[in-house]
Amino acid sequence: MTSTQKIAAVVAYPAKHPESGEPLAFDMEYYLASHMPMIEKAWGPYGLKSWSINTFADPCPLTGEKPPYLVQTTCYFDSVEDLRMAMRKGSEETRSDVEKFSNVFPVLWVGERRGRNVLEGENEGTAQA
Repeated sequence: MTSTQKIAAVVAYPAKHPESGEPLAFDMEYYLASHMPMIEKAWGPYGLKSWSINTFADPCPLTGEKPPYLVQTTCYFDSVEDLRMAMRKGSEETRSDVEKFSNVFPVLWVGERRGRNVLEGENEGTAQA
């Protein structure tokens, strides 16, 4: 089994500003309508394959606690080299755009996808590595 989406760049927005403690203010409408199309345009030529966004309820419906992050976007690339190139050559405009939708700058993790299985919808039940 092979996958064309091997690298996940996770961009996570903390629930509060790390220095001031101010709660995250996040304009999801702007993020979806303006920032993510900008990301596609800037990073697409350097190997961006797809992206997804998750939001986390405050408080968490399972624990009742405040989650450490409220918004998380995952961008998929074939390789770390593609991600590096996208960030080096395609991030100048996108980095300065963050202040238009968030009062907190995100943190970034880079991981390698080790497995995937879609249980419903397209490719139902197809395991991928």
